[in-house]
Amino acid sequence: MENYLLDAFPILAWLQDEPGYHFVDELLIRAEKGEISLSMQMINLGEVYYRICRITSLRKAEETISKIRMLPISIISVSDSLVMDAAKIKGKHPISYADAFAIATALQIGATVVTGDPEYKAVSKLVKILWIPGE
Repeated sequence: MENYLLDAFPILAWLQDEPGYHFVDELLIRAEKGEISLSMQMINLGEVYYRICRITSLRKAEETISKIRMLPISIISVSDSLVMDAAKIKGKHPISYADAFAIATALQIGATVVTGDPEYKAVSKLVKILWIPGE
């Protein structure tokens, strides 16, 4: 079974009907059918939370996170070893710390990162990436 790890980008695109949301919707449908496995790092879920908080409200962010938790996405918690792996990746590559957690998690679980964030181009040789197409 194909294993994919979502960073914040595809979830935000899906929630806000931005370019690529149809692609993310298709991934969610496939995961619901058991055709693929979807996961997300808790740090990246936190990134979605704070971004929704900023553009709407704390209440809307709480509601959104509750809805995300009902989707066929496994949320992966942070361990001490994952923190150190993410820190090493951040130390060697020009990416955000949150993105470093997604990369470290994907490497740990053997997943392909799903994103549309151009920052990931800097690590495209380190981890497999499934790019969300623009629409």
